[in-house]
Amino acid sequence: MREELPNISFERSMNHNYIVLSKCNFFGKDGEKRTDYRTRMLLENHIPGLLKVTHRQINGESKFYYEINSLQSLERLYDKREIRYDDLTRLLSGCVKLFDRLEEYLLDGAQIMIRPELIYVDVEKMEPYFVCYPEYEGDVRLSFMEFIDEILTKIDHTDEQAVMLGYQIYRYTRNPNYVISEIEKMIEHVIVSIAQRREQAIGIFAEKSLSVTGEVREELVFDKDRNTSSHFCRIQEEASEENTRKEDVQPKKNIADLVGGIFCVFIVLCASTILLGTRVSHSIQLSRNNEFYLYGATGMATAAAVLFFCCFIKKRRQNNSAVSIKNNTDCTEQDIEDQYAYFCQPPDTQQNDKKTNNEEMCYSNTCGETMYLGDNIVEERILCGRLNGKEVHIPLDRLPMTVGKLASVSDLVLDDTTVSKMHARFEEHNGKVYLCDLNSTNGTIHNGVMLEVNQSVALEPGDKLRFGRTCFTYN
Repeated sequence: MREELPNISFERSMNHNYIVLSKCNFFGKDGEKRTDYRTRMLLENHIPGLLKVTHRQINGESKFYYEINSLQSLERLYDKREIRYDDLTRLLSGCVKLFDRLEEYLLDGAQIMIRPELIYVDVEKMEPYFVCYPEYEGDVRLSFMEFIDEILTKIDHTDEQAVMLGYQIYRYTRNPNYVISEIEKMIEHVIVSIAQRREQAIGIFAEKSLSVTGEVREELVFDKDRNTSSHFCRIQEEASEENTRKEDVQPKKNIADLVGGIFCVFIVLCASTILLGTRVSHSIQLSRNNEFYLYGATGMATAAAVLFFCCFIKKRRQNNSAVSIKNNTDCTEQDIEDQYAYFCQPPDTQQNDKKTNNEEMCYSNTCGETMYLGDNIVEERILCGRLNGKEVHIPLDRLPMTVGKLASVSDLVLDDTTVSKMHARFEEHNGKVYLCDLNSTNGTIHNGVMLEVNQSVALEPGDKLRFGRTCFTYN
């Protein structure tokens, strides 16, 4: 049976932030009894995957201080965003590897608190770190199963790979005798399956991009009885061979133009030499007709040389433009999957998508009846300040809004080295805007007062806010 959860608080000491887990032990009477080998193993070793911990006895309470600098709780991190496949893979792999390491330190994992609010993540590397509380005894299988249940509610259900992996592990954890270490094999199996599907998607996208006939496209989408894998491979090979032939023929044409131009220049030089020789040396006598022919040949050869060189330069530029376009049209695997998903839709659905996109693009041109606000009027909420030497006005109309320097997890990105990756967050509760510190290294300043770790404060017009060296005024 699980023990009760300890009291959870946060503290900031100089440039260190801690999550503090404490539990009254009757003024130290049970202090010595609780210090077993597991506690010593945890305090005397830094186990990868666990938060660094120190122990203090303060006013009759046994307190464990876990360092959480530059980390964010899993619950806070995915409060607004959803879990994608890559993040889910790193999270599950980190959990499995941790339990494998614990065996090396003679720990069974019963002290690991697998709860989203107590799992901290490096938001840049997406590596999870867990809390090991020596005075806690839990059921590992039950804790992990409940953790998977919560994770499923946060998965991005538009990410087919994340859904596939999440629900396979969900079904596996329904077995009361499941083994956590086996989950690593399941992840590898799903990765292989996804890789095979990606190869198939690449074949579809390659055919769609290179083929110019609608017949092949129709054949790919609707001919379900054909072996699609071999069909895609054949199309890719034919397209590749066609491109190779074109690339081989094009340089030969360019070389032919260059040789023609050089030959014409050679004729011009020869004719000019003869004419110049007759003028300088009177030993060579040319009739008026022959001299006229030489002038004509020189003029025509000059015109032909100019024409050949112009053709050569023009084709050279066209080839460079084609190479540039080819390089700029390289797509990522996600682009391929998106194109594949669109490509496999029925034509009616594709037309509806185009219609929807057009309607969204033209939303500013639509007009309707004016809506009466009544008592539901909301004041405009704006942050005013200076960024990169310019006055900015940032509306707070889409909350929550995260402030930080890491673009992948922040809505308002500040180019300030003193700002944390996820520094603070603006939230709305009961119509009021709140500012919450997100375990920032240098703290969040509100009207000259530094907020505590994860502390929230209601904002009023005229409040002065500071994140690192960047200052704003809330209006």
